Order: sequence, then structure tokens, then C-alpha cells
Amino acid sequence: MAVHELTPEERDQMINKALEKMNIKRRQPSREELEKEIIDYLSKKQPCSLATCSWDAVPRISVVDYANDGLTIYILSEGGDKFKNLKENNKVAVGIGTGSKALKTRGINIWGIADVFTDDTPEFEYGMKIFEPVLKDMAEALGVPFQVPKGILRMIRVTPTKIVYHHTMKGIKHAVWEAP
Repeated sequence: MAVHELTPEERDQMINKALEKMNIKRRQPSREELEKEIIDYLSKKQPCSLATCSWDAVPRISVVDYANDGLTIYILSEGGDKFKNLKENNKVAVGIGTGSKALKTRGINIWGIADVFTDDTPEFEYGMKIFEPVLKDMAEALGVPFQVPKGILRMIRVTPTKIVYHHTMKGIKHAVWEAP
């Protein structure tokens, strides 16, 4: 059986019909409204998936904690193959989603450029300030202060180039933000 790839127009028609059946008015937020919605969602600090890919197109996905500064994502990590991939290819994708049913989904897909910083850089220190609430949560979970060993941790900063946002119950589906 041949598969039909939906056109953007066909996708919009399907979304509009589904929202209409749910008695939800579709919203097309302005750029400023969309940025505010995205930042609000990012501030919820859901676990996210960071996708990297090596030079020879072998994908890798890591479930990680993050912190955000506006639309920019910071990820603190001690290592793993993601860093090998990032040396070879700094284009990444991030996925965050919540909702127990498809029609009640709230989520975000981010494409961007990743930069990696070590603890001897000002960018690492800046990321650590952004990451303080996450570290506090880790310390509370452990029951002891979270110690950051020198020379082990690295900070990944993801600067978005494109974001697709969904908040079905608000009528926002496939809202696209792109870097200027």
C-alpha cells in the first residue's frame, strides 16, 4: 500500500476538524505569544530527550534534565557518547512532551545548535546559575548537598533554530517558531 505524505494544508485541515469536534477554537499565536507559551512550558522542567547524531548518521538519544534561559536549553552531564557525537556534529534535537492522551498533549520539538562548555569557562558558570534549581532538587532527593566535581561535568547549551509547539487544550497545534 502506498503511503500518502500529508501536505501542510491537509495536516491543518485534520487539526482543525479534530479541534472543532472537541469544541476547541484553534489559535495561531503571534511570535511574542508563542515565545511566552514556549518559555512557560519549558519552565515546567519536564524530562527531555536530547537527540544527537554522529558524522556517519548514527543517532543517539539521551533522557536528561535541563534548565532554560528563555528559549535556550542548558543540560549538565558527566559524559557519554552524546559528547562524541557533539564533537562530530553539533546539530541536535530536543523533545519534551506531557499528556496521557493524544488529544491532551502538550509538547515541544526543538532543533538547534549545541555548544559544549567545561567548568573552566564563563559559559559553564553561567549555565550552572541557570541550573541551580535542578541541582537543588537533586540535593533534596539525595538528602545531601550536591557536589560538583571539578573536571568531570560539562554543560551543553542548545540554541534553538526551530521550535514546534503543541498545546491541544488551548487550541495550539503545530505552532512554528524559527530563529530570525
